[in-house]
This record gives sequence, structure tokens and C-alpha cells, in this order.
Amino acid sequence: MGRNNSISFSFSDYLKNKPFREVLPWIGGDLQTLRDTFVIDLGKSKNNKKIYFPINKILSKKFECDYLLGFLELPENLNSLRGFVIVTHGLGGSTKRFGLRRISRKLANNGFGVLKLNLRGSGSARYLAKGNYCARCSSDVISVINHFKKIINLEFKDLIKMNNLPIYGVGLSLGGTILLNACLDNDEKKGEKLLDGLACVSSPLDLSSCSLCIEKSRNFIYQKWLLHRLKNQLWEGFNDEGKILNNEKLRKKIRSLKSIREFDQKFTAPSWGFNSLEDYYVKASPIFRIQNSIKKLPQMLFIHAKDDPWVPYNATLNLREKFIDKFTIFITEKGGHNGFHSINGCWSDEVVKNWFFSI
Repeated sequence: MGRNNSISFSFSDYLKNKPFREVLPWIGGDLQTLRDTFVIDLGKSKNNKKIYFPINKILSKKFECDYLLGFLELPENLNSLRGFVIVTHGLGGSTKRFGLRRISRKLANNGFGVLKLNLRGSGSARYLAKGNYCARCSSDVISVINHFKKIINLEFKDLIKMNNLPIYGVGLSLGGTILLNACLDNDEKKGEKLLDGLACVSSPLDLSSCSLCIEKSRNFIYQKWLLHRLKNQLWEGFNDEGKILNNEKLRKKIRSLKSIREFDQKFTAPSWGFNSLEDYYVKASPIFRIQNSIKKLPQMLFIHAKDDPWVPYNATLNLREKFIDKFTIFITEKGGHNGFHSINGCWSDEVVKNWFFSI
């Protein structure tokens, strides 16, 4: 494991004493990955507040009544508020995903105000904005975070004066890539970073290698499941815009999609202004941009498992070798994709929480 030299002794000792260990029956990368799909979430979030964030049209500086929907979950005791955390979901996900709700509850129960964000076109916010998010939808995310900062300064100004509350980010899978790209794309006119800290769990840093991995024959069921969710997202979006009705060509185009790579080539890349699939995968992969823009990044935590069946860990390993003194990076032998289920619950959730405590 690579560790940032500035990390506090308490966090370092915590990880040394509590390394990740799989728990029965969730043995192996696949079962670790699928565990949350099998489990029914009976927990309920408290103090959820809907917030609508205005965003511009894709590739435009115009506002055309598009919004992203977020849910702000506050701790019961606001007097001991530690800060705020923005949590983003992965590919084909939404704020309804169990893993996102679980880590949000943990953070809220430990004194953080948590904003669970539906990205463009996802979940119950599908009807609020045209189009779908991509790995580099930075304009959307930066707008949301800047708007959220204004809300915090307005509604929690007394607490901020007393405690100087930070704003952190947690990105699960592609959600981490999206937040990382937003930090890299942020314009630092005032010398302020977009976030005060960012934790990425199982996040792809090289989209091309990730795409090739998911297309392996062993991942056939995974890809089919993810593609089904993405097709539904597309279909519902075009239906809301009135483009599906009487457009057999578009309907056939969606139905004929056979892979995530094809989905990105025909829909994601062109809708976000990329010249080709390769252009999108290169420009939206943080691994190729971090070195030149490292000053824009906040304190960073990366968690990745070697047996992740969806996202190869090599790019994260490469990041650790180059920037061991800049980032806190933990690569475990086991854990699957956004899994890390141990006898004491989700290990990565606990690591993220304790890391926020330490920075």
C-alpha cells in the first residue's frame, strides 16, 4: 500500500490494524461485486432535502431549463457538523443504488452533510435534463458544486464562520472519474480548488482499458446488464423529448447496440463534442492529465482491488508509483468492483470516513 506522508498516525494505524478481508459467502471478485445487487436495503435516510441544480445545455453556455437533482442528507446534530460530502454514482446508476445510499448514511451518521447527486439523465431526475452524462461532464458537476457552495454559505453561514466547514467528494466507480475530471477542468481564478478532498473507489482512470476489460468473454453477463440499463436511460430520455415516436431509425439504432464501446461511439462521444470514440476515451481519462494539472487537485484517496472484474487496477498502480507522495492509494488483493464487503460491513466505506476525519 502506498501512503501519503502527511497522513495522520491515527488513520495509518487504523488501516494497519484493519486490512481488508473477505467474508463468507462473498468470496472472490465477482461475488464481492454483485453482493449489493442481492441485498435488500431496509435502511432509511433521514432529513433528505431535494435540491434542483440549474445546468447549461451540453456544449453551451446557455441555460435552457435543465436541472440535476440532488438529495441533501443532514446529520441529526448540526452543531457538530464536520463538513459536506458530494457523492456520485457509477455507470447506469443513480442515487437509488444501495452502495451510494449506504456510504451516504454512514457519513451522515458521523457528522457530515451529504449531497447525493443524480448525474444528467439518471434515475428519478431523467425528465429534468436533456441528454446523458459522460466521464467528462465537468461543466455539469462544476456548476452543481459552485451552486451548492452558495446554498451552504446562505443556509449554514453561522456554522461556517465557527468551523470553516470543508466540502469533500466521494465518487463510486465512474462517479470518481467524473469528479476527478471536474477538479482537473475547474478554472482556479481565485486559487481555490473545486473540492477540499476527493475519495475515488474502484474508479476507472483509463477508459480504453476499462472498455476492453468489460468486453472480455467472462464479463458477457456484466456487459449485457450494464448495457440494458444504458439503453433504458437513452430510450427514456429520447421519449421524454418526443424523439422516439415515429422515429424507427433511432429506435433501431438503440436496439442494435451490442456493447458499451458501441454505446459510447454512437451516443456518448458525439453528444459531448468528441471527434471519435478514441478521442473521448483519451480526453476523458484522468490518467493522461493528472501530471500537468496536479496543482488543481485536492487531497486524494484512491481505493482499488486487484480482482476488480470491471476496471483494471493497473492505471491506479501506475498513479501510485508516480505520485506516492501526492496521493493516498490503497490497492488490495481482493474486493471486487466497488465491493470490499467484510465481516464489519463495507471496508471501503469505513476507510473513506476515517480518511475524511484525518485530513
